[in-house]
Formats: sequence, structure tokens, C-alpha cells
Amino acid sequence: MLHLLHEGLDALRVALFTRELQYYMIPDRNLMTACGLEEEQKSTWISTITEMMNEGPSMIMRLPKIRQALIPHPEPFRWFNCRKMELDLLYLAQMNRVKLCRDENWVVDSSDVILHAIHRRMYETMSEVRLMMIIGGSGVHNMADVYNGPLM
Repeated sequence: MLHLLHEGLDALRVALFTRELQYYMIPDRNLMTACGLEEEQKSTWISTITEMMNEGPSMIMRLPKIRQALIPHPEPFRWFNCRKMELDLLYLAQMNRVKLCRDENWVVDSSDVILHAIHRRMYETMSEVRLMMIIGGSGVHNMADVYNGPLM
């Protein structure tokens, strides 16, 4: 959800900056043509959206209805957040290990036991997230979608 919100805010920021927003039914129609948006208002909106995007996941708490839904039931949000942090740390460990396992021709030693353990734990963590998403009613089955979706 956070990933999609971030993408939507970025698309809105670009639309405001370029003054081009295509209508999804008629792509040739620009919804920003006759909006009458003044330069000062445009700058204010762009800076507000940029500030929200830079806040990261905490930006979701600006939305009252979502905040009301999360505060009484924080466990799922906390659970996904912990898995994301674990995957971020594993990704950094993987990058460091790959750097150590490279030879002078930049070929990585694929038999490295630690690198295999990192990959295995990354897969296990993403599998847990995928299972929780399926239990929660999501139709996501592809591991890349799991990583790029809620864990991004």
C-alpha cells in the first residue's frame, strides 16, 4: 500500500510540474489544460508532495482514515515493517558479501556458504510475507511482486 501511495504521489507531482495529466479513458485529453493552477499554488503543492514522499512510511499517518485503521490494529503493519527491515539488512549484507566474493574479473564465487545463507533467508522472509498476503486476501503470487510491492 505504501509503495502504491508513493508511486501515486510521484505521478501527481510530475503532473503538476509538467501540467500534463492524461485522462485514462481518452489519453489525448489533458486534464490540466484548463485547471487555472497558479505558479505559487503549483509550487506549494509540489513541495508538500515532495515533503510527504521524503517522510517515507510515516507519511501514511497523515491520512486520518488510514491512521484510525492502523492505530487500533498496529500488529500487521508492525509485522510487515519488521520483515521489510530484515530484507533491507539482508540486501546490504548480500551486497557486501558479493563484493568480498568477487575475483579480479568481477566473477562472484557462487559456492560461498554465507551468500547462500543470505539468499535462503531472503527467500524465506519473502515467502512468509507472500503467505501473509494470501491469507489477507491478496492475489499476489509472484515473489518479485511481493518484494516490489509491500516490501519496497
